[in-house]
Amino acid sequence: MEQMDTLLVMLLGIPGIIVATTVHEFTRALLSTIFGDNYPKSKGRVTLNPVKHFEPIGFLMMFYSGGFGWGKPVETSALYYKNRKRDTLLVAILPSVVNLILGILFLSVYMRTGGSHHLSVLFNYMAYYNVGLAVYNLLPVAPMDCVKVLAVLMPANQYFRYMQNEKLIQMIFLFLLFFGLITGFMDGIIYGVLHLFGMLFGMA
Repeated sequence: MEQMDTLLVMLLGIPGIIVATTVHEFTRALLSTIFGDNYPKSKGRVTLNPVKHFEPIGFLMMFYSGGFGWGKPVETSALYYKNRKRDTLLVAILPSVVNLILGILFLSVYMRTGGSHHLSVLFNYMAYYNVGLAVYNLLPVAPMDCVKVLAVLMPANQYFRYMQNEKLIQMIFLFLLFFGLITGFMDGIIYGVLHLFGMLFGMA
């Protein structure tokens, strides 16, 4: 019975991953479309249908790590943007901002679901994975959005040197991740953010 309960608690994390990655990629597709790029719409990505945004490897990575993962990347073209630098930055940054806001909303619901253990666990995961995705996207590791931000903000020669070492940086990061050498640190940041917003909004 206890094993069944443990399995159920683990499975309750799946909706959180799906919601976080779906909203993230939908926001990117919607913003790029608003800025004049028709490519996401032509590929059917301006939708909240999770099937359109599901990426199995990114899903499994997120389930394992608790935040480092991704949905199916939305292909965009900055050629259609009126202000390429500004709009490219917004398309890279705002999906994580939306995840953060959504995490706060789910945290609020979580703090008010004391009557049901499993419902409380569900919304806890919803808050955790949304905030976790936003936090992990601050890392300059592909395919996190921070790499797209660097492409806009860094001088071309420095970004080129960074890209030459991209695979090495990614391999080192994944090594640290798989052997649990960074997950505790990242968990601390994620729960710290959740606790901070909980205090700010009177939820903790």
